[in-house]
Amino acid sequence: MPGRDGPAPARQRDRRPGQGRAGAKARRTAQGAGPPGGNSVTDLLADPQAGPTGRSRSGVRDFALLQIAALCGTVATRCVEIALAWWVLAETGNDALLGALLALAIGADVLSRGTLAWLGDRFAPRTVVLCCFVGSALVSGLLTWLAFSGVYQLWAVVLGIALLGVSLGVREPLLMSMIRSMVQTSSVASAVRIRSTVMSFSSFAGPIAAGALIGPLGHAAVLGTACAVVAVSALMVVLLPTPTDEHRTGGQPQRGLGAWASGTRDGFRSIRRVPPEWRLAMLTMVVNFALYPVFAVIVPVLVAQRYPEQTWVLSIVESAFAVGLFVGSAALVGLSDRLFGRRRTVLAGFAVLGAGFVGTGLVAMAVGFGDALVFTAASALLLALSGAGLCMITTNTGTVRLLATPSSHRNRMVATSSFLSGIVMPLGSLSSGFISRTASELWALIALGALICVCALLAARDRVLTTFLDLPDEQLDDIYLRKFPHAFGGEPHETETARR
Repeated sequence: MPGRDGPAPARQRDRRPGQGRAGAKARRTAQGAGPPGGNSVTDLLADPQAGPTGRSRSGVRDFALLQIAALCGTVATRCVEIALAWWVLAETGNDALLGALLALAIGADVLSRGTLAWLGDRFAPRTVVLCCFVGSALVSGLLTWLAFSGVYQLWAVVLGIALLGVSLGVREPLLMSMIRSMVQTSSVASAVRIRSTVMSFSSFAGPIAAGALIGPLGHAAVLGTACAVVAVSALMVVLLPTPTDEHRTGGQPQRGLGAWASGTRDGFRSIRRVPPEWRLAMLTMVVNFALYPVFAVIVPVLVAQRYPEQTWVLSIVESAFAVGLFVGSAALVGLSDRLFGRRRTVLAGFAVLGAGFVGTGLVAMAVGFGDALVFTAASALLLALSGAGLCMITTNTGTVRLLATPSSHRNRMVATSSFLSGIVMPLGSLSSGFISRTASELWALIALGALICVCALLAARDRVLTTFLDLPDEQLDDIYLRKFPHAFGGEPHETETARR
């Protein structure tokens, strides 16, 4: 089987199309840059094409600008969504409509990752990201004008939420895949950890910022502030240099519906024909199937039924998971990788994530719900561990995906894997609701956690997946193109060469 032959020796690697001397020089520079996960900021962000004495300061600036733009844009977008929800609730008082609008935002985000992922591979990623930020700023500006004018139009709110979701779904995978062109091969893992830390922070900074601003300022002022922040994010992207070495899809580009159909089909075909990515996608689908309903359904219902007068319990318990994400990406993942290796860290991540949910259910059964403080402390600790476990999975698998996928399909691979893991979230909510009604919320929590623990066992027994997780960063560089060229439009004889 292709994935079991192991990687070809470094000296036998096929040269990538158009790589030439610059590519060879970049590989030599990356290999001489020190061990993976180095702590030097200058080494981490040095220009991969610039050599040992290259534009390190430029690399630091570009990477920092990209992460600050991503943080500001994500937090601002979440603030806009919350402000719009608050506006709708104030105008209509309809909880069902509010839930439908939030579902629309999530659905637009997830669907755009699967259907529009090809944009970042066909056009310059910087241009696509800039268009997304500009579009979000324009939509936010229009909604701000309507809010200050006192004009409430449901169709405008619905359209705005959908467009914001599409913008988020298109740009987020690109902000991840752009990292590969900014850092050396040996530093991708460290860069992905930084990116994960930034996004973990934004996951709880957005709701906190929106909640703090809506009270004293009102939803219209929050919309205006968020619009300005998104505009600043767009300006930061403008300041980024345009890479000259990025490989775009060759040949005469298709237009219109043909471009959309072929680009979308290529993304799904690529991930289906790369065994480690396909199997990892199936595992992450199971994880998201269990993960989303825990915080969208089970924990809120559990707290509302047992502690209806103590809303602070829900805030602390759900925030603990985000804190675990932040701490895990900032420190624990790198430490675990150095001590135990990437493969063991990923497997442990599945186990810790599931065990945290199982433990929360068991502890709640054991201590009961009489003392809110005891329940909150125990649940927060276990859910923080679950958050760290999730980071152990996503950071390492994201690193492998960025390194191993050729640039011509990198964004489609990143976005399609995200799409596949996201489409099962509504099914998870339905199943958890069924378990809650037939048994209890605690049993639903235990069952979903046990399901994630099973994923750890399945991943440990998958020789293809673990083989690629064990490879060092330098050997992962474009290895999917060498091992599975048919997944990226390669000829049959290329496949045979790669297998040998």
